[in-house]
Amino acid sequence: MQYEDWHTHNALCRHAIGSVEDYILKGIQLNLNVIGSSDHFPYEYLSSEIPSLGDIPYEEYAMPLYDLDSFILQLENLREKYADQIHVRFAFEIDYFKHQDYILNKYLKKYIDKLDYILGSVHVLFGKAGTFAFDDGRFLNKYKEYEVNDEIYLEFYNSLQEMIKSPTFELDIVTHFDLPKKFDKRVVDKDKVMEKVIETLELVKKHDLTVEINTSGLRKKVKEQYPSIDIIHTIYDLDIPILLGSDAHKPEEVGYEFQSITKMLKNIGFTQFAHYKKRSRSFIDI
Repeated sequence: MQYEDWHTHNALCRHAIGSVEDYILKGIQLNLNVIGSSDHFPYEYLSSEIPSLGDIPYEEYAMPLYDLDSFILQLENLREKYADQIHVRFAFEIDYFKHQDYILNKYLKKYIDKLDYILGSVHVLFGKAGTFAFDDGRFLNKYKEYEVNDEIYLEFYNSLQEMIKSPTFELDIVTHFDLPKKFDKRVVDKDKVMEKVIETLELVKKHDLTVEINTSGLRKKVKEQYPSIDIIHTIYDLDIPILLGSDAHKPEEVGYEFQSITKMLKNIGFTQFAHYKKRSRSFIDI
């Protein structure tokens, strides 16, 4: 089959390397059907709304507002340039921040009609440890402020639930569904956290969203895809659509381990991947 990679970044986000075109060319080299360019939507629009955001280096997490137009223009030109070799899809990965949808949408509305899909994410928590970018290794000391890692997971899933339930936050795909494990910070009370996972997945199902199977965890300390196989089994049981994302931050990471992950998914029973165009979902066989 021809694989599709729905989650890639580029140098515009300030923590990846390579141009937008570099990732497209890698997708062509791998004979992908689709390459989704889904860079991080800016954080800076929130700087006056959330004062504590200054406690983290958010300028390093996403493209600046002034690059949005050039990002879209690049994609339009590159989609046309490589139209006979690969399908280029437009997207943003957008972080959810409680009560900030109104200011987000002020900036997003200019681009929303150009997007093929939106990745909804949580990378920053506002809980027991204050403003906590939990997947940034520079903040590992913050984990010590929790009695057990479970508390971080529960904060994370509460934020995901708020994101999913928000009537004004636009998204199609929920990303890296158990991201707090990135640094191999494992759950203690698995049953308690799994209850929250199932509760969250039931919301995903209710709102007819897709869950990404993100292979970047295989490149991290945890050495496991997001989400875990136990969660993937639950996704299957609930008949929730899935698709693949490499979360590539280097061109050579495009399509990372897609063949082995697809084999695992087929063994579980999955027969289709979701596919997006102009915010409309269809399916392809695997």
